[in-house]
Amino acid sequence: MENFKISDIPAAMDHMQWTQSARLMRKWFAAPAHEMPKAVKLGDIRANTLPPAQLLTDLPFDWLLSASNRVRPIVEEHVAQLTSVTEFSPLVGRLKTPPDQLSKGLMMLMTRLRRLGLLDPQKRTLKSYYLDLGDYSAMQLEDTIQFNLFKVGSTTWEKATDTLDDVYGALGSFIIKIAATKLRTMASDYGYAAIKIEEIGLYVRDTYDFLNVGKDQLLGYWSKRGVIRPSPIDYFAEPSCIDTNDVRHFKVTNGSFNSYRKKYNKGGDFLVFSTIKRYPVSIVVHLSITDFDEYRARTGLA
Repeated sequence: MENFKISDIPAAMDHMQWTQSARLMRKWFAAPAHEMPKAVKLGDIRANTLPPAQLLTDLPFDWLLSASNRVRPIVEEHVAQLTSVTEFSPLVGRLKTPPDQLSKGLMMLMTRLRRLGLLDPQKRTLKSYYLDLGDYSAMQLEDTIQFNLFKVGSTTWEKATDTLDDVYGALGSFIIKIAATKLRTMASDYGYAAIKIEEIGLYVRDTYDFLNVGKDQLLGYWSKRGVIRPSPIDYFAEPSCIDTNDVRHFKVTNGSFNSYRKKYNKGGDFLVFSTIKRYPVSIVVHLSITDFDEYRARTGLA
């Protein structure tokens, strides 16, 4: 049986034509040792304050749609929900179930507009303005006008059954964020303040790290030729290796990478941002005095 080191994994990814997976992992191996602080992982530290070695900002969004059969339907489902919205939407509008009638997405959007100086919750007003952020990067949208998100591959079932492909190898489970890239605010539209979104931008914000929360996370069984998913029995037993078709596959976990980093002083965690995929939409939400009052109450600004 051939010897195997985790530093052989990028070449195994090349063998499977996992181009982005290999690229991201090579970046990790090439960087000086760095463990991502939890504050960065959770988004409490702004990405633009990090050094270049701790950032990758050009993961192609279109690659997500072409490299994995599981991603496109999820993206299309969410885009369909936002293509035409008038007042009510669980993603960006008002809800039909009181007492809280502002969706989390609308609450976030109102906060973004308040920070931009366009929404005054005390005066219950919006300034008339047009925002075209078509030249913004994902990092800039993250800090400016991102208002909602959805998860891909995060459930236990998805983790157990999703196809092992380039997207899975690069990102595992991940988040796609939604931002308003073309937006108009109106002080008065039929007597109400109004938010009108003409275009949304989708992008990935992910962390490439090997932090463990609780049990050491299993990352599959690897050889120089590729990876296999363990059987249900092996998944729970977690043997040190699995032999299939005369090929020995070795157990790899987050701890394997943490041990490598400690031993060789190499291996740097980093933030991942994709390029932006833009979609034309027609979203119209009017804000009443009651909506402003609810926003103030829920944000503690009352």
